[in-house]
Amino acid sequence: MMEDWQRIVEFVRSSVASDVYLNRSLVKGRVDGKVVRLSSPDDFTEDAFERLVRALVQTRPDLLPALETAMPSLDFSTEMHGMRFRVNIVRAQGKLSASLRPLPESPPSPESVGLLEKVTTSITNAPGGLVLITGATGSGKTTTLASILETINQVRQVKIVTIEDPIEFLFREKLADIAQREVGVDCPSFHVGARDAWRQNPDVISIAEIRDHETAMVALQAAETGHLVFGTLHANSVAETPERLLKLLPAGMRERARDVFATVLVALLSQVLVPKRQSGRVALREILLNDDAITAVLKKGSDHELEHYMRSGRPRGMTNRKTHLQSIRSQIEVHEYNRWMQVLT
Repeated sequence: MMEDWQRIVEFVRSSVASDVYLNRSLVKGRVDGKVVRLSSPDDFTEDAFERLVRALVQTRPDLLPALETAMPSLDFSTEMHGMRFRVNIVRAQGKLSASLRPLPESPPSPESVGLLEKVTTSITNAPGGLVLITGATGSGKTTTLASILETINQVRQVKIVTIEDPIEFLFREKLADIAQREVGVDCPSFHVGARDAWRQNPDVISIAEIRDHETAMVALQAAETGHLVFGTLHANSVAETPERLLKLLPAGMRERARDVFATVLVALLSQVLVPKRQSGRVALREILLNDDAITAVLKKGSDHELEHYMRSGRPRGMTNRKTHLQSIRSQIEVHEYNRWMQVLT
């Protein structure tokens, strides 16, 4: 069984696969956004395939009781043959099924993920406030966030507390003191982890995912009290993000919360990944950097006007999606460029 995992890990390393799927007694990988088959139907019996999946929890005996339930739903990180993975295990048609995402060994630089230095500097030098990175699952939000946190680690003598599920990038302390906490291991939930972080005298709090009203409230409160708070959110655009965040809160709190959000906002980044011409994918982004005029727009709820400010704010590093698409045209596949131009026109 370990030999099978060794071959899987070797494939991930050689092809730079972004995901591995174990389902229906087949092993598949995602390379440059496309799913490819790594095994044939005759490679595994049902029993052997279940052992392949179960091998993922060998280092986490605390998860075995949950694995034996009728409808398991496990999220954790593990290491196989020197490679760390983020793992989700469920049942599909009664059989164990796993999805794995390889975890990089170190955070990338902002330049390597396509962020301009002026944008990174504007965000990392902020004394406090809220930075949200949005997009669908698998759009590279965590990678972008890690690149910004690593920059802070390199240039600021501050305390950073992260709440993650699971821990993906491992930070080596440089100038910053960094405490990385994993949901389900170090704290029971994002909102409890964020609430605890607030009490640990941090300068920077990073919440890997804001997905409930308790976490959203803690994020806004921490930003309002002078902390620099980062978070990711599932939203498809910058203009959609304010309402997405506010709708997590009870209706009676939203008006006050919008005022706070507009005041504490530092930046909104929204992104999708598109295929590059050779191999790999590149982030297609919208970037909004707050100022007094944008604060006023947000307070009155005119989120549709943010598109104008992203276009006019190019000298500061802001961009709307169409402008950014044109700037990375030489990097991406021709049909993807044409498809996105049709969508954005």
